[in-house]
Amino acid sequence: MLALILRRTFVFSILWTLCSASPAVGAETKKVRLGILTSGSQDLIHNVMERQKLLDKYNVPYERIKVLNPAPLHLFLAEKRVDVGYGGVTAMARARAEGKDMVIFYGVFAPVNAVLVRTESPIQSFTALKGKRVGNFGGPGSATTSMLMAISKKWYGIDLLRETELITAPGPALAGLLEKDQLAAALVGNQESVTLPLTGKYRVLLDLSGEWEKRAGRAPATVTLTTNEEFARANPDLLRRYVMAYVDAVRYIRTHSEVWKSYGESVGITTKEGVAALQKTWGPRILEKWDRNQIEVQRDFLEAVKEILGPKVLKTVPEGLMTDAYNP
Repeated sequence: MLALILRRTFVFSILWTLCSASPAVGAETKKVRLGILTSGSQDLIHNVMERQKLLDKYNVPYERIKVLNPAPLHLFLAEKRVDVGYGGVTAMARARAEGKDMVIFYGVFAPVNAVLVRTESPIQSFTALKGKRVGNFGGPGSATTSMLMAISKKWYGIDLLRETELITAPGPALAGLLEKDQLAAALVGNQESVTLPLTGKYRVLLDLSGEWEKRAGRAPATVTLTTNEEFARANPDLLRRYVMAYVDAVRYIRTHSEVWKSYGESVGITTKEGVAALQKTWGPRILEKWDRNQIEVQRDFLEAVKEILGPKVLKTVPEGLMTDAYNP
């Protein structure tokens, strides 16, 4: 009898050891590879998440993959070299339409970008840009560029690709070209949309999100939290915890104005007026709610991009692109 008990105990111990040594199917990843740009709105949010230890609070182990600009970040997401990233909505839609299993699981930022002209420019209306040279920081495939093109065609009757000369360059270079009167106007980056008007040399001709809200209601998030289906299936709870950390970060930003001073200093905005402008421009564009209504806004925006800009930019709005399944 004792021998039988010992044999059963031995067999049970072997089975337990084998089970413990073998990873379970669908086991949660040990560390999330986060793809985040080194500057801009997403950097602000992630810095708060890090400084307030919100990712630790919700048990989200991570490795930050720093990326300099959107194009390589979108490639990293599509090739699964990062697990979660702050992807542009148009690029992610295009990637899924081309067979990549991208999934947007939360909206982050509506555009804070503006089209600027020189203060003394005779141009007073966006329609006056027809036939002119227009600068663009994001390139023809970016979400902000797509949004500007959609606004231009839908509400001003201008096809920017055919009826203007688009010049792509970094924000500081665009400012120089504007100052030399080599551009009539320019769509500038997040930071330049705040800092350049403060110099007194430039004024806002068109605010992307403001224009969209005036014409169509809620503005779409052009920056989104994106993953892939494979990672999402294996790590649903981890994605929920990440969203919880994100929502906590947004609430912290809303209730702690010192965040803007700290972040402003990190990007060279140090004056009281500059910090106030940063908070006024960026603050309202951070999304705290991701619901069916916002997803419908996103879809309407992408449909407009597809209709107006055609298959070279977006051939279809793919099914399954967006979900609220990971909302806390």
